[in-house]
Amino acid sequence: MIAMLRSRVSPGADAGLRAAMFVACLAIGGGSAGAAAEGLTDVAADRVLASTVIPDPARKVGQVRLLARGQAVVVQTLLSTKLLSRVIAEIRNKEEKNWPAGDAAVGAYLAALDSARETVEKREPAADWADRRRRLLIEFAADSGDAAVFIGTFRFAKDGSDTSPHDREIFSTLALPRPYVLRNIRLILADSFKLAERDVDGLGPLGPAASARDEAPR
Repeated sequence: MIAMLRSRVSPGADAGLRAAMFVACLAIGGGSAGAAAEGLTDVAADRVLASTVIPDPARKVGQVRLLARGQAVVVQTLLSTKLLSRVIAEIRNKEEKNWPAGDAAVGAYLAALDSARETVEKREPAADWADRRRRLLIEFAADSGDAAVFIGTFRFAKDGSDTSPHDREIFSTLALPRPYVLRNIRLILADSFKLAERDVDGLGPLGPAASARDEAPR
């Protein structure tokens, strides 16, 4: 069922931006994706095409993975850190650098990240957790007809392996503009793998996000 994502907007936010975010933040709540996103949610079909630690092995706060999910391309960010607020602040800086000021899609995405951060930070870590890191899952996904951004949390395998997420819990699926989702697939890959944007196609098939794009607006 389509529902409105309850995103927090600062009281002083521009009224036009608030209205745009109201439209842009249409979400498929709680991970129960409707028909429009079915091709983007079949995680059993995931194949890892490329993976890297972010920002680097010495300061690891997570990993970014390029996935083939059936016919869809997915850029998955798995954050596992005690410094989640700081990491999200860095994401905010990059979004504001890459997109025009006041972009409604950026505002909607950042509001959803803040909401997810608040949710996971309020939870008590389970007794069997080995540490107190907070975990956030972010996916930019697209196929030939659909595009969406999934935000939630996860746990790693019980054997301690951190190669793939288990027990996924999706808080929201953002129906953001397709050009924004496709461009961010490329920008996230370029930043995470430390490549020029024109070179990210070499990581694996990018489907609808393939081929070079114009440089991000500054």
